[in-house]
Amino acid sequence: MRRTVIAFLLQAALLSGAGAQTLGLAMPRTDDAFRATIAQGVRKATADAGLQLDVSDAQNDSRLQIENAKRQIKDGVSALIVLGLDGDAEMEIRAAAAEARIPLVFVNHEPHHDLLDGRTVYVGSEERVAGTLQGQEVCRVLGGKGTAVIMIGELTHPAAKARTRYVREVLSTPECSGIEIQEEQSANWDTGEGEALMQLFLEGGLKPDAVIANNDAMALGAVNALKKARQKAFVIGVDAIDPALDALVKKELDATVLQDGPAQGALAVDLARRMMAGETVPPLNWIPFKLVLPADAPALIAQRAGH
Repeated sequence: MRRTVIAFLLQAALLSGAGAQTLGLAMPRTDDAFRATIAQGVRKATADAGLQLDVSDAQNDSRLQIENAKRQIKDGVSALIVLGLDGDAEMEIRAAAAEARIPLVFVNHEPHHDLLDGRTVYVGSEERVAGTLQGQEVCRVLGGKGTAVIMIGELTHPAAKARTRYVREVLSTPECSGIEIQEEQSANWDTGEGEALMQLFLEGGLKPDAVIANNDAMALGAVNALKKARQKAFVIGVDAIDPALDALVKKELDATVLQDGPAQGALAVDLARRMMAGETVPPLNWIPFKLVLPADAPALIAQRAGH
């Protein structure tokens, strides 16, 4: 079992006593660019609070994530933060946390709402907003007419489903219905798969005016394929990860939608601590999405460098 334990010195009296408490962070994988920003937010918030942090890596295996979470609970974490892989894993982890009577915070992968109660909550961004912002920007840029392809993340992931659905809803409105969606396929959130999929589209004779990707990694893959084929299209992603901001500055990527991973991680820690202290917190907790254009990128880059 792959495991990383990051310990921080106690800096102040904690919520329930003099000894440092431990939070568990159950990651689906640690090599995903956006999810890493959530982990970054969790690490900073736990360090600031003087907590210890136990991080597990499921290597994209839901069964391993369940085993990791149960191990962390058995090891005595005071609360558990989980970036879930699928609904079945989330149900089993929730049952284990409930049995141990510890707070559970799901982040980024929205669980079934019937799992949420006073001790189990969710932190994320409203995915309908991301898809809506993408669809509206593509419609604006194309003037309501043209062609587009959609790159979908993991097909079972709630974010992929919602972002795709709301892009389609926007493009079906009267002012945008002149934009034809030529094709939509999964590239599993991955840059390499995004590049391969875009190459497949181009080799199949498609010349879309816009590429709408569920995340930046796939969008950057599409950019790579378009450059190699000497083709142009308006490309938009989601997340505003650092490589995407750099691509915006270079005018290689056209737009993205900021999903604030560090803020999600920090809020997850805050909610876990409040539940550890006996507070009641809202079951659904949202960090807003925001459209990011090339002109916005330098300020975001400078802001991150300042941290």
